[in-house]
Formats: sequence, structure tokens, C-alpha cells
Amino acid sequence: MKLKFGIFFSVFALILGPMGSQTTAAQEDASDFLAAADRAMGASNLNSLHISGAGWYAPLGQNFSPEEHWARLNLQSYDLTIDYEAGATREELVVTQGDYPSRGGGFQPIVGERRTLRFLNGNDAWGVNPGGQLSAQPDQAEVRQFLIATSPHGFIKAAMESDDATVTERYFVATDRMIKVVGFTTMEKYRVTGEFDENNMLERVITWIPNPVMGDMQYEIRYSDYRDLGDSIMFPFRYHAHQGDQFLLPMNFARNWMDYRVAEAEVNIDFDLHVPEEVAGFEPQPVNVIATEVADGVWHMTGSNAHSVAIEFRDFITVIEAPTSDERSYAVIAEIKRVIPDKPIRYLVTTHHHFDHIGGIRNYVAEGATIVTHEDNEEFFLRVVFSTQSRVLSPDRLHLYPFATTGPTPLRLETMTDRHAISDGSRTLMLFHLPDIDHAATMLVAYLPTEKILTHADLYSPPPAGGPAPDRIRDREIELYRAVQRWGLDIETHVPIHGRTGPNADFERIVGPAAMQQTAAAGGGGG
Repeated sequence: MKLKFGIFFSVFALILGPMGSQTTAAQEDASDFLAAADRAMGASNLNSLHISGAGWYAPLGQNFSPEEHWARLNLQSYDLTIDYEAGATREELVVTQGDYPSRGGGFQPIVGERRTLRFLNGNDAWGVNPGGQLSAQPDQAEVRQFLIATSPHGFIKAAMESDDATVTERYFVATDRMIKVVGFTTMEKYRVTGEFDENNMLERVITWIPNPVMGDMQYEIRYSDYRDLGDSIMFPFRYHAHQGDQFLLPMNFARNWMDYRVAEAEVNIDFDLHVPEEVAGFEPQPVNVIATEVADGVWHMTGSNAHSVAIEFRDFITVIEAPTSDERSYAVIAEIKRVIPDKPIRYLVTTHHHFDHIGGIRNYVAEGATIVTHEDNEEFFLRVVFSTQSRVLSPDRLHLYPFATTGPTPLRLETMTDRHAISDGSRTLMLFHLPDIDHAATMLVAYLPTEKILTHADLYSPPPAGGPAPDRIRDREIELYRAVQRWGLDIETHVPIHGRTGPNADFERIVGPAAMQQTAAAGGGGG
């Protein structure tokens, strides 16, 4: 176990363009250049667009380990429609495992295909998940509106409408040429830059979008292989994008997010997108937290897709998991203080590094808690998650009420390798590293020996009491079963981060036979 005190790394994000470029001319009004780019690309002639293609897709924040690229999946088909005048979009992604290894999150391994639909019409955003369930997504409206402005022709339209667009020249070392760079602010908050080639075609867009883990996260899109679609409209048939490239060395490498080639493109089509009744005028509901005491002083904090567990010790509280967002953590912390009053939250245990499980972790740092995690998360947490990276697009509690960055600070990070314990002399929480699973290299499992409770994330979801076994038992469930036997844990109840609580008898009944069958198929060995 290693203990780190008060380490904050400052991040100064300076976008200099591709590999060693430098500004060679002062900024100037961009109207003349944008008019030329508009003529070259035909942005003013484009009212609506439909494209379809295929490639690969990498779910953000779901890499196997913090130092790896986002885990890729096969993008079997990608279908996008944009109505620029109405501010409406329809986006459909069909994702399969393809030839990519099942390594990381993003619902891997994918059996068959996963189809996701995303919609925007003005200020209304909604989606249809792979299970066919429609849901309003008001928190996605602004980002989807912004993504219209970063499309090739949307960039020119938005820049021409802005009142602060400027243009400068920059030398591109990699190809020994000068490029034009346009910068402007759109939607009163997003700063966008675009790089144009000698033919006034948009080659690359760089901007920032809010992310609860990475703050103002760098978003880069590259456009190439322009083709003539008629009506003087040129459109790129190759799209490549990164998200989250602002890592400090030695973690500074491209975080490839999406790549596809357009197979078909249509312009100025009829596109009438109807807003479903359950979406129109939808008002976001307050964050819902339901505190259920599963044992004396042990609370399952549910109410969303991802949960937390609060454990009362003699003079402090330990929380397992800070999922989704700062807003979620605010509500969970408030509820914890209600059910366990007058005690500080001293520890926050995170099961692994995936973004849906650490989106609210900075709130616990602001609370003064010590973060307990696997040692392989240390560099990522210190250099990125807890750094002073800009967060002006969506400021969180730690950004609004920061600690001093000189001298001793309240930030404490405890890292572990195989085993670790948190105890007050009477109650003990044991933490185990679960190796040999394909989901996350940093996975921890938490165990309360007196209460015989096991807490874990993304490993096993208890069915309704006595419910049937699922059609497929995943390898990670079998690895959890074997690890429990290897560790010699006496378990009565599973209290997961996803899903409901459930008896260990169901876990034994469902996973045990699959584990024994796999062992037998491998020629014995077991345990």
C-alpha cells in the first residue's frame, strides 16, 4: 500500500496545431476567408444531409487500463441525418464485436449487434437504447446542437454567424505547408478552431466539450477524401475523431474515438423529425437517491443505473463508488449525511477507472475524503482526474471550491496492489484486486466479513429472487466465482453497484455450474 499526500498537477492546455506548428501571421477578420471556404465547400447550398457508412467506434472512458487507448468495437453501420435549418439530427449506430478483442467496457463482449438511436430537434433530445426503450435526454441537447456546428459545413455556417471569428496562418511541419486556421466562439461558450488546406477545404476541427472526469475535454475531428455531391457541395468521405487527448506526458497519446468511411451521401433531402409526446417539454427530474439499509450501518444508495454503498464505522464513513456525475455525488453525499449524521466521509473506494464509475469522484475529494484505488490508477488520477485541468464549461464542486495548489493540501490518495483493509477495530472492510478479467485491469471487490456482504461492479447482477439463470454466463462472473473460493470468503449477500441486492445462494446456483463446466472442459484444475 502506498500513500500520496497533496499532489496536484497543473495542466496548461495550449493547442498549437499539428506537430511543431507555429503562428506566422497576426489574427485578422475571417469574413473574406470564410466566404471563399463557403464557395469551395458549398456550405450555403447545403440545407440538409444524409450519410451512411461503416468503420470502428471506441466507447469513451471504457479502456481496459488507464494507459491504453479506448477499446475499439466494430461499427457495422453508421447513419446520420442533419437538418441545418431546423437544428435537427438523427444518428444510428449499429455496433458489433467484430474482430476486435473483448477487452474493456462498453458492454463487451457484444453478442450479435447493439443498435442505438440518438435524436435532436431544436432543444429536445432523446434516444432509443439497444433494448428499444425510448428516453428523453435533455442533458444531451446542447452537446448535440454543438456537434452540428462541428460538422464540415456546420462549422462554416456557425463561423459565418459568429461575431468573433478570426483567421490566421500556421506552418504545418509534417507536410511543410501553410494552412489557414479559423477560430470562433459558438453558443456563447464553446471555442472552436478549424484548419483549412490550400483548396479551402476543412481538414480538422479542434474544440472542447464538458466531461465529468476530464473537465474541458479536447475533441478533435479530421475530415478527408472530399468528393463532389453536386450543387457545388463538396463533402468528406472519411471521418476520424479523438476524444480526451489532453493527457500530460508520459500519457500523451491519441485517444482514438471513432473512424468511418462514408458509403453513400445525399444532400438537401426532406427530413421531418417528429418529437415524441413523452419528450416534448420534458422537465428533468431531481437526482433520486434511495437509501436502503442492507445490514446494520450498511446502506445501498440506489435510484439510478449505478449505485454507491455507504458503510458506517465508529467515527467515520466509507463510501464505495462515485458514479456518473458531480450532481449525482452531491445528492448521494447529502443522503448519506442524513442517514449517518455527524460523521465525516473519510474514504471513497472506487472499484475501477471506467468513467461511468468515477464521474462523481472529484466531489469526494472536495469533501476531504481519501480516495482508495488500485495502484494502476494512480498516474491517471493525479495527472488528469484531480488535476487543475480547465473545467469552465461545466464546473464541478472541486473546481468551484478548489484546494490550494502550493504546500500541503487535503488531497489524499491511497493505492493498493492485491489486498487492502479499512478498519476501526470493530468493523473491517476488505478490498481485493480481481485480476484475469477482460473488463478492467484495475478492478477491486469489497467484502464485509462480519456482515458477509460482497460489493462489486460490472461483474455479476443478481436476478430477481429465485429467478432463472441468464442464457449466457460471462467469463468475468466465473472469475469472480473462482476468486471468492480462492480468497475463502463466506458470503451471504451481493450488494452490487449495478442492479439489485441478491443472495449468494443464487450466485452459487447460477455461476457455479458454468465455472465447473469450464474447468472440466479445460481438463480440471479448478478452484
